[in-house]
Amino acid sequence: MQNQSFITEFIFVGLSQDPTLQKIVFVVFLLVYIATTVCNMLIVVTILCSPPLLGSHMYFFLAVLSFVDACFSLPSHQN
Repeated sequence: MQNQSFITEFIFVGLSQDPTLQKIVFVVFLLVYIATTVCNMLIVVTILCSPPLLGSHMYFFLAVLSFVDACFSLPSHQN
């Protein structure tokens, strides 16, 4: 017998119903998001600006991985 349940939507209620706590959680997540994006871009810029020191294949792939991580963590606007 196979599973017959189908989930068509996911409703995320949130972490809290308290408006003050929602603002605090929003600021914390925003700071973590900004720090992650800035650090990823800093890794890319550091590796690309110093090819004699960081010119091996490992650093090239690290730069590409950081760039892809920064691109995929951007918020998407879906209708």
